[in-house]
Amino acid sequence: MKIIEIIVNCFLWFIFYSVIGWITETLIFAIRDKKSVKRGFLFGPLCPIYGTGAVVCYLLLYGRVTNFFALFGIGLLLCDTIEYITSFVMEKAFHAKWWDYSNQKFNIKGRICLVSSLLFGGGVALLIKFIQPAVERVTLMIPFGVRAGIAFALYSVIIIDVALTIQSLKDVVLSLKEVQRYAVENFQQGIDKTDEKLDEFTDKVKDISNTEISLDRISEKLKPNAHIDDLINKLNGERSMFTKIRHIFPKLEFGNYKEAFRMMFSRHDKDDEDK
Repeated sequence: MKIIEIIVNCFLWFIFYSVIGWITETLIFAIRDKKSVKRGFLFGPLCPIYGTGAVVCYLLLYGRVTNFFALFGIGLLLCDTIEYITSFVMEKAFHAKWWDYSNQKFNIKGRICLVSSLLFGGGVALLIKFIQPAVERVTLMIPFGVRAGIAFALYSVIIIDVALTIQSLKDVVLSLKEVQRYAVENFQQGIDKTDEKLDEFTDKVKDISNTEISLDRISEKLKPNAHIDDLINKLNGERSMFTKIRHIFPKLEFGNYKEAFRMMFSRHDKDDEDK
């Protein structure tokens, strides 16, 4: 195949396996939690980490490794590497920890764990041995021009989705930053905060969190502020990005805005109880 055809095919497979991953996670968590939960980092029905893992494993293993147990072992290592790097990059980019396996045995910094590794290894072996050959046959039955057109259309939609998702996350982070700044400024009186760096605010918040003062007591001490209340209400809206990621990633934690995020959770849970 020509390089352009390989790129088009791999992109289509990336989309296919991202959708399959999204469906799988949605069903698993719906059964576990007994309620419908939309999974995925993006607005659309995609879990890109699955598509990325599938395509990477295809490019490195398909037609090169045939032994099932070798596929299992190599696939396990590849998927663990992808998951670890993804967790690290997203944590650095958004100052947030999106999933946490710390409560699982044999985990590495909460980013990967043995159970998920074994599942990924088995999934890769099945994919390379049985699933991908069938997917490739169906793909090649479609004229290249049609494949290219579909790929271009999907690429355009995903670019828009990614842009909207990132902008929404930036808005969430900026709002949390403002809520936390407001909380710190009002709780720690008498401190000159002009031109202070975010890290210094974080240190102050850590000092607060190390005391025995509860979040409710902190909230009681804050002076009323219509703008902050409006921010909190928007973040807690049923269709807000904050609400979405809270349901998708229940263990999500914004490191630099930990106390503000906990206050948001507290407010959101209280609103749910009132309903």
